[in-house]
Amino acid sequence: MSRLFYGLAALIFGERLLKLLAVQRFFRRSPPPVRPDPGLVSILQPILSGDPALEPCLERNLAARSRYRREFIWLIDNDDREAQRICAELASRYPGVAITIVVLPPPPAEHNPKLAKLIAGISHAQGEVICVLDDDTMLPDDGLETCLPHLDQPGVGLAFGLPYYTSFDNVWSSLTACFVNSSSLMTYIPFALCYEPVTINGMFYALRRSTLDAIGGFAGLERIVADDFAVAARVRSHGYRLAQTALRHPIRTTVSGAGHYFSLIQRWLIFPRESLMRHLKPHELMIFYALVGVPVLFPWLALVLPSIKPGAAMRRIRMAYFALSYAIFVYHNHAYLNSAVPWRQTLLLPLVQVILPAQLLAALIAPRRIIWRGHILTIDRGGNLRLLKRNA
Repeated sequence: MSRLFYGLAALIFGERLLKLLAVQRFFRRSPPPVRPDPGLVSILQPILSGDPALEPCLERNLAARSRYRREFIWLIDNDDREAQRICAELASRYPGVAITIVVLPPPPAEHNPKLAKLIAGISHAQGEVICVLDDDTMLPDDGLETCLPHLDQPGVGLAFGLPYYTSFDNVWSSLTACFVNSSSLMTYIPFALCYEPVTINGMFYALRRSTLDAIGGFAGLERIVADDFAVAARVRSHGYRLAQTALRHPIRTTVSGAGHYFSLIQRWLIFPRESLMRHLKPHELMIFYALVGVPVLFPWLALVLPSIKPGAAMRRIRMAYFALSYAIFVYHNHAYLNSAVPWRQTLLLPLVQVILPAQLLAALIAPRRIIWRGHILTIDRGGNLRLLKRNA
């Protein structure tokens, strides 16, 4: 029996250490050569006001250094006066940057607003490379130079980066940031090293215009709730590969309170349930569960080991597991994430680790009903949206 418990201890420690080594190996790889000129890069940004960080996020992208020629396509709802005001002021403040503001009617209730804007906005893009960038996401200096050369690799149709959060205005924003920053590198990278990526981080990704045309653009995906997986699946279905790049892009999103925090995390967990888990092949699902799903429960396993087998050894194992997880988090924060998480907020990591399994289990059994822009919708099995009640 003792061998079983020590075997479980070895499993949870091995998972942490192997993923740490995977991350280190990934960032030590030689990057592909940088092309001097990939042509005009069109950056499409669906924009929605409401977050106080919207203006500084948009402005940071305008000011970011890049040797590539860029144009920004800002896609805004015609009833979003605040977003229109912010974008107009920024366009006048940066006359040397090519900015096109496209004002669109709100999409039908059962359509994914982001995809609906991308479908409407793609005709305004003139670039040979198309980038999709969320309005809370900021490209670092030379970020395009880090990402776009991967599109020259054989068989690659889409390249994407790694997100990390920089919002710590309150405890709920800090919890969200710790969740993302502790899991982003340890989730995307080990999967990409073991098996080619099956989905993407939809906050920023890039395709060649020729590739986007070859796969039929974004048309036909507008009813799918998980836009990142929908785009990734379409790219893969046409024989292209997804490239995980070393680009790390900061995100600023203000999480206003407990309700906002729990609904945000639940949405992030429900969407993969109705996309990844419904469409991946059996062997891909096995890899996903082994690298992502099951390890979420390891903090609970570390907590209960001393209760199942009382003794000082198991208590030391529990403390060592959380200490190792914390040390890896602090190391990644410093080495790869520009020390985005302040020291005091790093202490939230054990809490994030302990509550995440409960959030995951809740998402697995939660009803497929969401509120989106005031409309009540259900997510059909497979990820399509269906309207239940329209916002009056």
